[in-house]
Amino acid sequence: MKKTKFIVVNFLKLFSVAFGILVLSKCLTLISSMRTWSYIIVGKTIYTVLPFEKISLKTILEKYNILLSNSDIISHDISKPLSPLEEVKVTHVTKKRRNFVINISFKVIWNMKYNLNLRKVELQKGIEKNVTKTVEEIFHDGDLYDSNVINKNITTRKYYRLVLFNSNNAVEKIYDLSKAKKMKMIATAYYPGDPLAWRDGKITFLGYKMQRGMVAVDPKVIPLKTRLFIPGYGYGYASDTGGLIKGKRVDLGVNSVEEEKPWMFKNVMVYILEKSEKY
Repeated sequence: MKKTKFIVVNFLKLFSVAFGILVLSKCLTLISSMRTWSYIIVGKTIYTVLPFEKISLKTILEKYNILLSNSDIISHDISKPLSPLEEVKVTHVTKKRRNFVINISFKVIWNMKYNLNLRKVELQKGIEKNVTKTVEEIFHDGDLYDSNVINKNITTRKYYRLVLFNSNNAVEKIYDLSKAKKMKMIATAYYPGDPLAWRDGKITFLGYKMQRGMVAVDPKVIPLKTRLFIPGYGYGYASDTGGLIKGKRVDLGVNSVEEEKPWMFKNVMVYILEKSEKY
């Protein structure tokens, strides 16, 4: 009985030792294999893989369904296998193109002020530019990495504009004369007290006091209460009519008979700005 018990005890001891050795061997094998793993880093994801001498990185990437584009950056030749403990960084690269339009506001290169008529105005010649840029933006793993201008186009427009000032000399309105309707017309002139004018030219058809800047028009051609601009004459307001003012004719209000003479039957360009209840 004692002998049997002795045998059982020794067997259990031997079994325990053998089992311990087996467990220790497995642990050492696991630790050894862990020390030979390689790592593939894609963005914030880390893939732990076992390298094999004859298996290329490309095959491993396909196994883990890691898709690549032609623009992506990889820190290892995908045709070659990985080495133990090697880290491979995969950077996904995307590109986007965007168009930007920059307006360089009107720059005055010449100007002329007209102060004699109903209100102060300034004729300005200037340049306006529009810069269109096509920018390619490069993103690494979704974050902006770099940007490059791949195309740049500058368009320049020269034109005249008319600036209207109020009584406080502040800008009230700006008219782009390149977009305004214009008509070639024949001009004459009249003055306060002109015996050939309606009511001796003292009161306009709309009831305004006759003064320089009041303009008689054919309402069928230019509506009354229309703001006008005539180069050389200045700002005008269609506030009067006349029996002889028919068709493409304008009668320009001036201060005296001396001012009348230079405008008699003169070819002028009339810019039609807009209708307004006030001049």
